[in-house]
Amino acid sequence: MAQQNGHPTFSSRIGFILVTAGAAVGLGNVWSFTYVAGKNGGGGFMLVYLLTLACIATPVFMAELLLGRMGKASPTMALKNLQESVGSKLPWRLPAWLGLGSTILILSFYSVIAGQVMAYGGEALQGGFAGWSPEQVTALDASYKSGVLQPTLWAGIFMAMSALIVSAGVREGLERTSRYLMPALFVMLIGLVGFAAVKGDLSAAVDFLFGFNEMKLSPTIFMEAVGQAFFTLSVGVGGIMIYGSYMGADVNLPRATLWIVLMDLLVALLAGMAIFPLLFAHNMDPAVGPGLVFVTLPLVFSEIPGGALVAFVFFLLLTFAAITSSIALMSPMTQRLVEAGWKRSKAAWFVASLAFAFSMLTTLSFNNWSDFYPLAFIGLDHHTFFDLIREGVNNIVLPFGGLAFALMIAWGLKRDDVRNSLPMQEGGLFSLWYGALKYLVPIAIIALFISVI
Repeated sequence: MAQQNGHPTFSSRIGFILVTAGAAVGLGNVWSFTYVAGKNGGGGFMLVYLLTLACIATPVFMAELLLGRMGKASPTMALKNLQESVGSKLPWRLPAWLGLGSTILILSFYSVIAGQVMAYGGEALQGGFAGWSPEQVTALDASYKSGVLQPTLWAGIFMAMSALIVSAGVREGLERTSRYLMPALFVMLIGLVGFAAVKGDLSAAVDFLFGFNEMKLSPTIFMEAVGQAFFTLSVGVGGIMIYGSYMGADVNLPRATLWIVLMDLLVALLAGMAIFPLLFAHNMDPAVGPGLVFVTLPLVFSEIPGGALVAFVFFLLLTFAAITSSIALMSPMTQRLVEAGWKRSKAAWFVASLAFAFSMLTTLSFNNWSDFYPLAFIGLDHHTFFDLIREGVNNIVLPFGGLAFALMIAWGLKRDDVRNSLPMQEGGLFSLWYGALKYLVPIAIIALFISVI
């Protein structure tokens, strides 16, 4: 493994872009994006989402990468190094520690959702869904979630796969995996879009996603759009920062950021164009919530020719997307433990085991604890552990982390040091990006926090 000042690096620019795009592309682009867009009415939400992605999430994404590149360590150590370099007495490492804890919480529900994706792929491989009645599809979802053993088993398998990849190291594990999975993901997704265009109602899907005739805007939608933009780019918890620390000196960061964000956005849009045409062609409601890919889509697969094969390709695609994001989420804490003297394999398996243990909160939220609302006493009725973790991370932790990273770059570090770390001259794009971090991002995120209190 190549080292740069004792720290591992990716082998090439294309390797960095593919791996970091893989970190950004995940269940957030397919599972979360489609159901969040669906429940918020499509077009109006899409407009807000695209604006927040461009003006808030992307500048913070680049800032997080730059912090990793400048700190050349795990997020907590990178921010410690940068804090000492400027002599600040502020708790720079606090957002990093919060991010490390949040990666475990994200993995805890991510593994359960990904486990069900893998189980459904196995069902499709055996010919499942083709010709099924709505009652059979609904019964499968209810049966899967009603028990504890099956979700626990599949979540464990998913976390074990992630641990094996992270254990292999930066180049042999993270980079090699993404080099194969990312192109495969795009090929399968484009194939599904083509299928949906032929068999589905493409015009209705385009009108739903990009027809801004019914604008339903509220502080909640803005918060969900920001949370979704941050979640889909994996910004705010340090996963992107650790990849920035593995970045080679030859990488043009602004250009790489543009490519990664465009790839991430393309996957989300393709996912929408693969799913919504089929939904509308079969008169399905897009606002069904998190069960969209587990109840509504299998009903569609049951009615189309070759439905079992299409379902298998779809759930395999979702598995690939989940794996690339999972290894990114595991990487920051794994690297921190390596810095503390742990062997990489031991660190990776420890992180996976910790996430697996917390996954029981999500698993039980779907069955034995489905009526247990731990924070009902403060007004959060009908919020299970799963709801609290997912919404807490998306709508609070990720924006808070993004806010902290923006403040560190624009207010904590010296402007000349930041500019000299980038191949950007004073003025033009640098001023736009720096200005967004200094004023737009903090004002927007703080205003959103205040608006939903």
